[in-house]
Amino acid sequence: MARKRKKKKKGAKKDGLTAATADKHELYEKSVQEPEADIEFIDKVFRKLGKPLPMSLREDFCGTAVFCAEWVKSHKKRTAVGLDLDLKTLNYGMERHIKPLGEAAERVQLLCRNVLQGSTDKVDVLVAFNFSYWCFMTRREMLQYFRKAREGVKDQGLFVLDIYGGPDAQVEVEEIQEKDGFEYVWDQGPMDAISHQAKRWIHFRFPDGTEQHKAFSYEWRIWSLPELSEVLLDAGFDRVDVYWEGSDKGGEGNGIFKKTRRAENEEAWIAYLVATPGIVPDQD
Repeated sequence: MARKRKKKKKGAKKDGLTAATADKHELYEKSVQEPEADIEFIDKVFRKLGKPLPMSLREDFCGTAVFCAEWVKSHKKRTAVGLDLDLKTLNYGMERHIKPLGEAAERVQLLCRNVLQGSTDKVDVLVAFNFSYWCFMTRREMLQYFRKAREGVKDQGLFVLDIYGGPDAQVEVEEIQEKDGFEYVWDQGPMDAISHQAKRWIHFRFPDGTEQHKAFSYEWRIWSLPELSEVLLDAGFDRVDVYWEGSDKGGEGNGIFKKTRRAENEEAWIAYLVATPGIVPDQD
């Protein structure tokens, strides 16, 4: 269930969508992303910790940069830097989300760059969402990335990631969700028990019977909370907190995340990891 649980929004259905006419990036954003909720969460955490409201953001694996766009729209002084390796997707995001911002577009910088290179200026908050950092398959690679992230965060800043898990995350399953004018399909391939490597796909299906098969494909290692928390600490972060999603009366996720130390291992769960900077360790 590789997505945050999204609140239902009212809106007119998009009649007539087909595999040939639908924009896969737009469908992905509607199915998977909810930048407003992520920004609300980040601001809430900073306030709870008594930190100034964050102004500068770096989004790793930014894709279409819709999060960067929403970030600068949320405050007139906010700036954003987005990093991604896919130039075509970055160009799409520039045209669709950044240029329409008008003058605010000057506060966004999109870089076609490996996240292991990082960026020059340190930021108040660095994020890696939609589990994209799971492309790092070994502890050594993840440690290298987290060290680079630590270098890019101000001492009073935060590094925020999302994670999903539970037994359902480790088995073959196809989850279908009805959206406005299409079906979102999350397709999990088998997970290797030794390496925890697995393939994941997103398909989009349409009322006319057509399908965008494997519109998005992923090769990930399925990481656990303890593993990631330990690597973050080894990378130089001083503290790692888990913000766990609560449940509604029906047992479904309610979109409310609270800091917790213990949680029941539900069939499927979603959480945030929030890492607080410490001393940057020597890299030998």
